[in-house]
Amino acid sequence: MEEDEVEILKDIRETLIRIEKKLENIESNLHRNNKIKEISDPFELLELPDNLRMTAMAMMKIGEGTAEDVSKITGRSRPIESHYLSSLVRLGFLKKRRVGRKVVYYK
Repeated sequence: MEEDEVEILKDIRETLIRIEKKLENIESNLHRNNKIKEISDPFELLELPDNLRMTAMAMMKIGEGTAEDVSKITGRSRPIESHYLSSLVRLGFLKKRRVGRKVVYYK
């Protein structure tokens, strides 16, 4: 092989190694993001704003429920609780599933 071909092959190899490392980082981030954070961890709760903390603590009490169930505990309206519960899902504290027309939130 000529020197030019060897150099091209070395460059390709280095590029493939960099791509492999980036893929490993992406994969580890995906696995880390799929984990559900523990609501019961006091330090995680302290990091939340007061409105979300109140909703998270209500979910700790009931374990699984709808925004209507949580609103009965917190005394706030159902739409507000629905918004806060969706925020907790996005932050990774809860999961949700649809049952008919209702959305059930759970740990």
